[in-house]
Amino acid sequence: MFARPRDVSIFRPYPEEMTNDRLECVLAAPDLDLVRVAKWEGEIVARYRLQQKTPTEFVLKSIRVESGYRSRGLGSWMLGHAIGLAEARGGRSIEVAFNRGHRFFERRGFSRARNGVLRLAVQPE
Repeated sequence: MFARPRDVSIFRPYPEEMTNDRLECVLAAPDLDLVRVAKWEGEIVARYRLQQKTPTEFVLKSIRVESGYRSRGLGSWMLGHAIGLAEARGGRSIEVAFNRGHRFFERRGFSRARNGVLRLAVQPE
């Protein structure tokens, strides 16, 4: 088991990993350049998928940590990576496309917009 989330490597998924049933959130992704998987000793232990809505708006379509790897900070590490990827591409806001885990996101700076969607304002460099 990894000691810290930073011990896990984050990559774009390889084409042969696209058939993995654990990557169902990735299979529907139109832009695989915004999909990342975290690996520990060759095994996929977490993943996320972003979608770019506009040049400055991104949507987090999914984020998942495998059950045996939860409660170790990996979800926060993956979320930070997703935010960094959006920022690097000029993103100024990220919204969450699903309605579960709202406390997780609120503790990390997301707030409810008028339409009830969780959103985070970011400042690209």
